[in-house]
Formats: sequence, C-alpha cells, structure tokens
Amino acid sequence: MDIAGSRDDAFRRAGQTAANRRAVVALIHGTETRWWGGSIDDWHPEEEQLSSRAALDSYWQLLRQFRAGRMPKAHAVMVYRDGRFASVMLGITNRTEADEYLKAATEVVRSRSPHPWLRA
Repeated sequence: MDIAGSRDDAFRRAGQTAANRRAVVALIHGTETRWWGGSIDDWHPEEEQLSSRAALDSYWQLLRQFRAGRMPKAHAVMVYRDGRFASVMLGITNRTEADEYLKAATEVVRSRSPHPWLRA
C-alpha cells in the first residue's frame, strides 16, 4: 500500500476503481495529513494498533455492505492508540464530500480522544 501523498493523487487513484471499491483515506497524526486512494481491497487498517476490537468488527461489517453495493457511500473513522486516526471514505466522488466526511471525523475524534493536541 503506497501512500498517495496529496489529496489530488488520492482522488486520481480512487477514480480508477469501481464505485463499490473506491476509497479515499486521510491518515491524520498531529498536524500532518497523508492521503491514500484506490481500491478498498488494497487498504488495510493497522489492526493491532486500533483502539478497540469492536471498532474493527464494525468496520468489517460496513465494508461488506459497501462491497456488496448495499451502501453506495460510507465513512469509517479508525482511531489508533497513539492518537493517529484515519478517515476512511468509501464511494465518494468529489472533494466536497471528502471535506464533509473529514470534518465529521475530526469532530468525532476530538470529542473522544484523551490526546490534548486534538482538543485544541
């Protein structure tokens, strides 16, 4: 899995996949955001670093529904023990959707994180 770098690179790579596989992922740690885009089949969360097993199980269930076409768009927030998080955006087609999902993810993480840098 190569990190795409920029959001534009991530969207370009994601746009080359089928709609029920299209994914754009924002990996956020502190003030740094790295982007990945492509087929969701090629992206995997760092399972051993996730904050809870229940969150991972919910993610897999969401992913199965998305892949089966029962959800044309979906969003998951993956929170890691060290304060990093990933906003996993499935089926999105434009930057406005990404901005909305990313804003929602940031609010969720801020409200639940013990890390002081997220509360600023």
